[in-house]
Amino acid sequence: MSKKSPHHLFWDLYSTKMRKLIVEHRHAKRCSGREFSDEKLGIQYKIDITYNAEKQMFTDMKYCLQAPTFMIALLEALGELILDKDIKKVSKVRADDLLDAISAYEVADLYDDADVGDYIRFISRYVNHLLDSYTEIVSELVPRQFTTPDALIDFSKEGSGIEGFFDLEKEHQIRCIEEVMEKDIRPYVALDEGNVKVKDLTKNGIVLIQYEGNCTSCNASSSTTLSAITSILKAKVHPTIEVLPYLS
Repeated sequence: MSKKSPHHLFWDLYSTKMRKLIVEHRHAKRCSGREFSDEKLGIQYKIDITYNAEKQMFTDMKYCLQAPTFMIALLEALGELILDKDIKKVSKVRADDLLDAISAYEVADLYDDADVGDYIRFISRYVNHLLDSYTEIVSELVPRQFTTPDALIDFSKEGSGIEGFFDLEKEHQIRCIEEVMEKDIRPYVALDEGNVKVKDLTKNGIVLIQYEGNCTSCNASSSTTLSAITSILKAKVHPTIEVLPYLS
């Protein structure tokens, strides 16, 4: 099949699945849920997700929005991914999951690669914003044991750490942190094909870390997993340590 000439009307680039989700918009209702917005992206929306603690799953979702129509497809697809499913399986949703759920690449054979590539890159900005919003909701509604590996939770308790840690040379301090990372953190992050690298330690005790592998696209890396890493280093290294992502 020969590719069509470039089209810039978004509806032409929507997959069949996206069009169906937009037309049906089953979860688009009045809601008083958490509000999210981004002025640069031109979006403002509310999401209300119901978590059933007894069933350990999300059982309902409502949203309302002022945004491009493809945001309807993204929100509807998110609902399909998370509702009535084991919370352990849906507490972490990746960008690829959402793009697959809307069949974003369905039109790849119909248009020029550059045209489709530009569209995917454009819509991915909205995907990432929505997943950031979802991560915030999950961290508020869902018990931490369902969003963080069990082995990390086990260490999430106060401890005395290393005596005289801040009297050590910086090189020695980082070596101590690396030992804890290698033994108590990296093996469990690696289960999701991810990694965490120590980039620096500031004078006031802030450990700067950089996510690698699947961690770079996992929304939990900036919330629940970061919290668990912080708790482990507080317990194993020093109670006043804080951890922040390294922004290059």
